[in-house]
Amino acid sequence: MNRIVHYGVLIAAVFPSPAADRIRLTEPAGLPRRYEPVPVTLDGRQRWIFVSLKARESKTFPLNAATVQKLRAREVLDIRPTDRVGFTVENSVFAADLSSQIYQDRPEDSGTLRTLTFKPVNVALRRTPNRMHWAPSFQRVGARAYTSIATWDPVQRHRREERDQVLTFTREGFHASYPEIGLFAEYRFFPHMPYFSFRSEMKIEKPIDMFWLRNQEMTMDDLFTHVLWPSPDGSVNIAGLDIRRAILDRAPIAADTPWVAFWHREQQFGLGAVILEFQASKLVKAKTEISDGARNGKYWHRHLISQTPTPLAPGDRFTEHNVYVLFRTVDEFLGWERRLRNPVKVEVLAR
Repeated sequence: MNRIVHYGVLIAAVFPSPAADRIRLTEPAGLPRRYEPVPVTLDGRQRWIFVSLKARESKTFPLNAATVQKLRAREVLDIRPTDRVGFTVENSVFAADLSSQIYQDRPEDSGTLRTLTFKPVNVALRRTPNRMHWAPSFQRVGARAYTSIATWDPVQRHRREERDQVLTFTREGFHASYPEIGLFAEYRFFPHMPYFSFRSEMKIEKPIDMFWLRNQEMTMDDLFTHVLWPSPDGSVNIAGLDIRRAILDRAPIAADTPWVAFWHREQQFGLGAVILEFQASKLVKAKTEISDGARNGKYWHRHLISQTPTPLAPGDRFTEHNVYVLFRTVDEFLGWERRLRNPVKVEVLAR
């Protein structure tokens, strides 16, 4: 079965014609924007501008280097390499640690997110002793346990590029235990914003019988009280993590849910995933699950192939594009979800 879900895009690129020299930026969703990142293509290269607009407002600018300079970010990311692959990155809202660690008595430098510190409440989200970002993950038929992109070491190819105060970090290659799967991963971090984006692709290069295949997983210590997810009618479900199992046993969260989040209601902090796109060439018992971990840890994850022997062939592909949002209140998270799904509209105007 082939399944493609495409809810929208985080940002809209501009491809100007030779005769074009202006861009019109329009706020489409009735929500004010403040220094939101928008990419434009200038002289064949992607550049970033940071746009402030009132609800439904439009502004027109020349499409040139002076506009990129004028609409620059109001802060600079603090990026600090720590290891061959790993680093830390910080903006005014959060600090992210993607450095190396010792895992199961072995050093690893996968460049995968370990800790996310939310500055307004001084809370560090993490999963002791693992990394908090734990997907894509995979388990072949006959393997005793699953592993994931979090334990990918050595990373064969990686690149950090900062352009216009936006950091893009990409990795490519394969997990040493799964040479059948070509991996691609991309984090993108922005100044000002309470979110970062993540893209991944698993491309099957050689035949493999898969038992378990998952993506869209964030795993954390005992830090939250509630889980949030949308109903098919658009309403918001809010359930205590201690009682959510009976609710989800009756009505599981679909694999193609547009978003999911954890929240601490009393202390007013949360982390949510806005799913902008995913593609799976095969889905077997697919669902989004809220699971318990050791020491009362909690995590969400999307099952693509759920503990069922399934042959995969060269050319099978599994991709995702998520945006992870830190927030204080449910309304704040839903506002960011609407913004991300309805990016600033960019039009190229001819001379």
